[in-house]
Amino acid sequence: MQKIDAGKHYRYSYKGVNLDPFRIAYIYKIESFAMMTILKKCLCAGKRGHKDYSQDLRDIISAAERELEIIAEDDKVM
Repeated sequence: MQKIDAGKHYRYSYKGVNLDPFRIAYIYKIESFAMMTILKKCLCAGKRGHKDYSQDLRDIISAAERELEIIAEDDKVM
């Protein structure tokens, strides 16, 4: 049985280096899940098949708004 690569649309190779969202997040030391979501959606907006470009943009905005909420919540606690 052949394994289906469900994440192939995220994988790109450049000069022998695999540049998927995980690698880029690692290189830039992105630790926030919301920011990782934004990165992933920016890199592949409208190219994943089940969501169009407009929906990916709405998801990016939603993730950014939640990240701002988390920052505000953390400011209140600290």
